Amino acid sequence: MEGESILKFRSICRRNGLDISDDQLRKLQEYVTLLKEWNAKVNLISRSDKKDIWFAHILHSISPTLLFRIEPGLRVLDLGTGGGLPGIPIAILRGDLKVTLADSIRKKISAVQDILSRLQLHNVEALVCRAEDLPTVPGFQPVDLVLARGVAPLVDLMKWSKPLLTKVANHRSSTKGFLPTPCLVAYKGGDITDELRSLTKRFASASVVVREIVFDGSEEIDLVEKKLVIIQIQ
Repeated sequence: MEGESILKFRSICRRNGLDISDDQLRKLQEYVTLLKEWNAKVNLISRSDKKDIWFAHILHSISPTLLFRIEPGLRVLDLGTGGGLPGIPIAILRGDLKVTLADSIRKKISAVQDILSRLQLHNVEALVCRAEDLPTVPGFQPVDLVLARGVAPLVDLMKWSKPLLTKVANHRSSTKGFLPTPCLVAYKGGDITDELRSLTKRFASASVVVREIVFDGSEEIDLVEKKLVIIQIQ
């Protein structure tokens, strides 16, 4: 059953211009195994999603790479990473990115650090830290991209992300098809009308783009009403 999911996952990625190498696929499979192993001890993903992990978690996590081109070498922060989602799958596919995983729950970061060690992912670090405290962490540098998957309302995510994002605009990212940076990318689902209203009221200068997670093959999997909210402060 999982073998069928893996083949379908790889096929969907390929159909959308993302050719996953055998080594990347092996690392993703190893990550899924470790995530399930740790989930038996620490609540990292919901039990209802375990049977559909390749689509509900892995494909959902990497959806920005299917919908946008992402500039090489960016500094990326996965805020409220939980079990390493979306940061670890993206880091596996994009070894050029410098990824920081942050969560305030120590046992989750302990699990993630073990996973990173066993995967030998050298472009990723994991921190036990609240979002508000990240600027005070020794050595922390502003990031180009904040990712947040199911963490908090948009207004809170932007309040936390604004001090963490670099103030230097990436002019190449304004090219058509590129993800504009610096920005916050929030993974959301369902009706977010109220969240958007609160966000634009609090951050009047924010540029907000809502992108439905729709691509070739998305209709075959359960990503209904899933969307990415891309927020930039002008």
